[in-house]
Amino acid sequence: MAKRATLEDFREHLNSIYPNLFDMLAKERDRFSFRVNLLKATPQEVLDSLKDEGFEVKETIYEDVFTLPINDRKRLPKAKVYTEHKVYIQSLSSIFAARCLEVGKSDWVLDLAAAPGGKSLIFAQVANKVSAVEPDKSRFFSMKRNFKAMGAKNIQTYNKDGRFIYKSCPEWFDKVFLDAPCSSEAHIDIKKGITWWSKRRIYKFAKLQKELIISAFESLKPNGEMIYATCTFAPQENEAVLNFLLSKYPNAKILPIEHNFSNFIPALTSFEDEEYHQSISNAIRVVPNDEFSGFFFAKIYKG
Repeated sequence: MAKRATLEDFREHLNSIYPNLFDMLAKERDRFSFRVNLLKATPQEVLDSLKDEGFEVKETIYEDVFTLPINDRKRLPKAKVYTEHKVYIQSLSSIFAARCLEVGKSDWVLDLAAAPGGKSLIFAQVANKVSAVEPDKSRFFSMKRNFKAMGAKNIQTYNKDGRFIYKSCPEWFDKVFLDAPCSSEAHIDIKKGITWWSKRRIYKFAKLQKELIISAFESLKPNGEMIYATCTFAPQENEAVLNFLLSKYPNAKILPIEHNFSNFIPALTSFEDEEYHQSISNAIRVVPNDEFSGFFFAKIYKG
């Protein structure tokens, strides 16, 4: 029987990736972010309504994304704009990664492993068409209800295994977003313990991620762009997956991402005894702070 991982094991693992990452994850967040649903409201309408209800909203780099004190996290769902589906609670890290895809009005976007659907909803505000794929049946139907409530009419939904989408849709999509299932290290509440974290879990997800990134890349049109993302810190699920893609496809290129955030750290080019392609440093590891949750993402071009 495998030995259960301890909190000290987890601390050592995180700090081997980035100094003091464990303490940064353990620090309680002061704020959370939400996005205006532009299909139903304008930012000013939402701000006026929230101000009338006594919320103290703070602006972000986006005119339609705002933050509130963490103590309002349970209060916001009772607000009028929330019950009318005019806002969507979503991490700023996730929003930034989705916006990096730079979706255009004529684009057909594939959102692989799409539930709960927040990024598909971002794409639907701009794109011609979005195809959202989710294999888990309960999450799939929850996602469909979410799309309907938010008023998104240009999203097609598929209860399919994303690993095999490329077989029926080879090089169909202008843009692809893959927020891959992962070990979710960025969502671990250290105060509650790490009972479900282990190195075995990391390697289990890494195998799945490699299958998914191949499907995503094969589904992408030539000269198209995609985002690979996770909410975990482990290089085995991030840099190693990108390295696998680059070794298999000479026409894959990791693009630089412009930003002005001190907590956006270049991805590693080596970890433990593994060496990665130098261009992988263009990918971003988001170190958690008061506004951003832990995240990893890379922008990939298909030549």
